[in-house]
Amino acid sequence: METVELRFQYTQSEYIRAERQYLISSKIIHKYDIALVAVFLLLSVVYMLFTSFSIFSILIFGLIIVVTALGSYLYILMPILKFKQTAKYHEEYTLVFSKETIEFKTQSIESEMKWDIYSALWESHDFYYLIQAPRIYTLIPKRVFKDLNEKRLFEEIVQSRVKTTKHV
Repeated sequence: METVELRFQYTQSEYIRAERQYLISSKIIHKYDIALVAVFLLLSVVYMLFTSFSIFSILIFGLIIVVTALGSYLYILMPILKFKQTAKYHEEYTLVFSKETIEFKTQSIESEMKWDIYSALWESHDFYYLIQAPRIYTLIPKRVFKDLNEKRLFEEIVQSRVKTTKHV
């Protein structure tokens, strides 16, 4: 039985980059959201000036500031806090992939999972995302593969077990 064993530990910058990439790829945040917020912010300032700071114009401006703050938190701050506050992201991972199961080991966790918990494989330039549900995924950095053969075997195993493969 062919298996792929991967050992790695996330770095903070790597995890943050992957989480932000996931937010955009899953369309939780869109690439054009920043431009859209800037346009609405500019229009609300112009509207405030033309209406002599009416209550309605101030409310619209305030709403746009709140939406901007929430979007900034989701994209900029949340990935950093999630990495720093989640102990498992600081542990060394050992993942063993076979066509039947996935063995998952860290200092605090040891489990064997069946493939049916995963529905898709997303691949980016630097990462593989094994998707379980929205916002729930297993992140595998591509840097952890020893060579192209190990990477190909991993892809073959995963693609034989999940329904969808997507390049993000």
